[in-house]
Amino acid sequence: MEIVKYPAFFTPTASEIQVDFPDLPEAFTQGKTMEEALDFAKLGLAITINDKLGHFEPAPVASDLKKLREENPTKIIKMVTVDLDQY
Repeated sequence: MEIVKYPAFFTPTASEIQVDFPDLPEAFTQGKTMEEALDFAKLGLAITINDKLGHFEPAPVASDLKKLREENPTKIIKMVTVDLDQY
């Protein structure tokens, strides 16, 4: 089991919830609901980290969730956790 955790910004728009990872700019997704956006965020995180590791690139250090919340008080920020062995 290889668990990774990264914070993500969840930004509601008129038609969807957009998801961006501050530590992984290449990992972004969206969903119609918060539940769907979180599911897609897990998938996107797993794909991005597995791709980096597969190319012998180091995974970046995850930003501190508390600090991100202090710096972005109006944003919805959630920690996304995945087991890379499941993907």
